[in-house]
Amino acid sequence: MKQNYYQNRIKAFRKETALLQKTNKRLSAFRLLSAVAAFVLFYVILPYSMLAAISVAVFLISALSYFVRKYGKNDKKIKKLNLLADINANEISCLNTRHNDLFYNGKEYLEANHPYASDLDIYGSHSLYQLINRCVSKSGNDSLGKCLNEPSANKLIKERQEAVKELSTQIDWRQNIIQYGLSKKLKNDNPDFVSDWGKMSSPFHNNKGLFRVISILPFFSFAAIIYSFIGSSIPLLLLFVLSFAIHYRNNKNVDKAYSNTSNKGSMLRIYAFIIEEFENRTWESKKLSSLKKKLESKDLSASKKIRRLSRLIEMLDQRHNMLVQIIFNALFFYDLHLLYRIDKWKTNYGHEIENWFTSIGEIETLSSFANLSFNHPEWVFPEVTDEHFKLAMKEAGHPMIDENVRVNNDYELNGPGVIHIVTGSNMAGKSTFLRTIGVNIVLALSGAPVCAKEMLVSNVEVNTSMRIKDSIEDNESSFYAELKRIQQVLEKVNKQENTLLLLDEILRGTNSKDKHTGSRALIKQLVKQNAVGLVATHDLELSVLEDELPGKVENRFFDIKIDGDELYFDYKVQHGFCKTFNAPILMKKMGIEMELIND
Repeated sequence: MKQNYYQNRIKAFRKETALLQKTNKRLSAFRLLSAVAAFVLFYVILPYSMLAAISVAVFLISALSYFVRKYGKNDKKIKKLNLLADINANEISCLNTRHNDLFYNGKEYLEANHPYASDLDIYGSHSLYQLINRCVSKSGNDSLGKCLNEPSANKLIKERQEAVKELSTQIDWRQNIIQYGLSKKLKNDNPDFVSDWGKMSSPFHNNKGLFRVISILPFFSFAAIIYSFIGSSIPLLLLFVLSFAIHYRNNKNVDKAYSNTSNKGSMLRIYAFIIEEFENRTWESKKLSSLKKKLESKDLSASKKIRRLSRLIEMLDQRHNMLVQIIFNALFFYDLHLLYRIDKWKTNYGHEIENWFTSIGEIETLSSFANLSFNHPEWVFPEVTDEHFKLAMKEAGHPMIDENVRVNNDYELNGPGVIHIVTGSNMAGKSTFLRTIGVNIVLALSGAPVCAKEMLVSNVEVNTSMRIKDSIEDNESSFYAELKRIQQVLEKVNKQENTLLLLDEILRGTNSKDKHTGSRALIKQLVKQNAVGLVATHDLELSVLEDELPGKVENRFFDIKIDGDELYFDYKVQHGFCKTFNAPILMKKMGIEMELIND
């Protein structure tokens, strides 16, 4: 079990942490001892020999410096090990509960009227996104969100599958990136803004006159400071006035340029770290090799370029430090020199930023898929075909259900122009079965492993109508909202788009007669338009369509066994239609007096 594997990793991290903490306790004592000894021995030895006293003090202060550095290094490693332990504990929790508290749940990527995201719980709390996500950057989160939002091309799916297989074995590499990102606790992670900033012209770009002035004046300032000690302070005061005038004239541009880069240094450090870790590896799969090649350049590596920008921005962030303002900025134009260096960096490398961030997003997305594959080695990478329509699944289950309670199903659907009507009693598993198909297709077409032993699927867009809500804000009833959803589905069917329909209890917002009439008409229309899909319903009369449209409509059902007032579900899909229903028993259990029906 993977839980045991992660538990062993946690024990190893805790053991190493305990040893480092023990070492740091000794180092704390040595620090105190060396500091006290340096002070005491210096004054004890000083009356006898100044050279000996200084030598002893220097030696002990050097030892103190070593102990401080060693303590700091150990403390940094302890924090890293604690984070790694937390990461592995989160994996155990995710395996046990399918809930991941450590990473973003992707709720911002849920679009209104998306073909399937809401019905299949792709984003948000307890979602597929949250189960998969192990990204620590906004670029990674965005890339994963996009990946689950739409089908990918078959060639890209195959390349991702190979990359995920390669990355799945690199758990130390993957978790090292995660712990570094989590340790920084980013608050200003905005890759789109930085990418746009890289393409924008700086307010100081090509202002060569100002650059010459701020390059020459610091020499005069340095000379004036020296002269103020041996002569007059007037030159220094004049330079202060000139400096003030220059700062005043350029203050707005400085503030504007600073606001565009402020507090982005920590974000860039994480991006540089991810890229550096990626650059330092040799990759075998085509996708990872091509990503590495995209990051290569003739001069500096991408990680070094980003680190250089990160350092410049972090230095600029010190502009509000009083010491920097009084000494370095007033006479030596600290702000302006840094802004010119940043502008030079932007001129040389600004056009590459978008490519770097896109690459980071892809790396983190593949790493997240790799983590999913590692956690569930029994899941498979499906075969995706261009032929429309094929779906064959063996032992397929819903990835958000614990394997200890999950019931898997074999299922095939070959089209186009074939509709499966799925009947069954309440709680028999119809809706979960539709979601199982939908979620696994979303995984398959993103390049991730699927919760099945075998799977063949066509490259299609899933379209669902399952969880319909009314809207007070839009003055829209649930029935009208469902009709709009069905209209959206029909538009794609009429355009002959490759799509798989998953429709659950359609037209539920109207009376039984209209519901049956409308459902019957819709299914016939879907068959006529060569659509393919599943329709889950309680309306048994729709099952006769299998005889009316042979080869085009087929029945599937979920059975139930009743023993007195007890219900037994097997959650297995079967050929045919359901003949046993449980609503009266359930209503009776809830306190409804069913015997009054004849009164």
